[in-house]
Amino acid sequence: RKVALLFGYIGTRYSGMQINTLQRTLHAEIELALYKAKLISHSNFGFPEKYSWSNSARTDKGVHSCAQVCSIKINLPTDNLDQIRNMINEQFPDDIVVLDIVRTPRAFCARTQRNKVRYQYMLPSFVLQDRKIFKEIFDNIVDKSKVEARDKNNTLFPEEIKMLREQFRDYRATEDNLNRLKTALERYNGTNKYHNYTSRKKADDPSVNRFIHSFTVQDAVLDKNGVEWVPCLVNGQSFLLHQIRKMMTMAIDVSRDAANMEVMEDSFTNRAMNINTAPAQGLFLDMSYYDNYNQRQQAGDPLDWHSDTTAPATLRWKQFKEDKIMCHVMDEEELQSNFIKYIFQQEGHLDHGYYLPIEKDQKSLE
Repeated sequence: RKVALLFGYIGTRYSGMQINTLQRTLHAEIELALYKAKLISHSNFGFPEKYSWSNSARTDKGVHSCAQVCSIKINLPTDNLDQIRNMINEQFPDDIVVLDIVRTPRAFCARTQRNKVRYQYMLPSFVLQDRKIFKEIFDNIVDKSKVEARDKNNTLFPEEIKMLREQFRDYRATEDNLNRLKTALERYNGTNKYHNYTSRKKADDPSVNRFIHSFTVQDAVLDKNGVEWVPCLVNGQSFLLHQIRKMMTMAIDVSRDAANMEVMEDSFTNRAMNINTAPAQGLFLDMSYYDNYNQRQQAGDPLDWHSDTTAPATLRWKQFKEDKIMCHVMDEEELQSNFIKYIFQQEGHLDHGYYLPIEKDQKSLE
């Protein structure tokens, strides 16, 4: 029987969704759990086309999800879908969970019948500080005499990271920070050319034109370590590789006065611009929408996990998002300092002139 499975997962240990024989992936983990639960046969195991596999959205290495929808043909030993859900979850490691199962028509495809998707990006407020403040902090803490000894992938020494973490912990986003961030994110709304927000795409490639429904800033939240985070929600039809993370870098730099709206406008022209990629650790798939499918399937079970906030599956979705993913993102930063390393490397990126720092070409920006 064809069904839609709503998955949540922490992507830290996985190399993305798609099966790769050389790496640990989410599809492979899901397939194994379904096989162990006797929901796909031995003859179909290892052949996704035989069980009509499709997933609603791509998630890259390290990216999390609380709303990945997969369509698949499985055996249903009982009509009790909650029992089936429990059977699958018993086979999963603790970083993957089935949140809902919905029966669908035989022709349903999770990828092609999804009409939009929403991602959330968790942003620690300290990255929004003015560039001049960062320069002063880095000059005081980072030992420039040890440049030669620094590893390419670990540009800060542990003792420097510890001092920077304490320096940034109590920072709270100002009204000006948030207004600049909101203005930048709102500029993405509508259709734009995103050749500069992905890799190996040129401005004349039709696929770089993408439509964004909305990009909004949510209320700030405080983690258990005293760090403030600003959640940002982007709702669009589809996204290119690394697009959202590069969109966040540009918006962050506008917010902290390392770029301005003219630089941002320039990024949508035919000019090639090198935009850094914000950390994967802040990004997760938040919601998959099937509004058009639901309108056509009025007599059947809808794929809707956002309209009724009291529905059991929606409550499970909300709990996994808030208690698992958001907490994991915050805890991971305390352990790994990915955003501290990112903002330090971003300062070096701007100093090398990949795109226009304000103080280096003020006349051309005004």
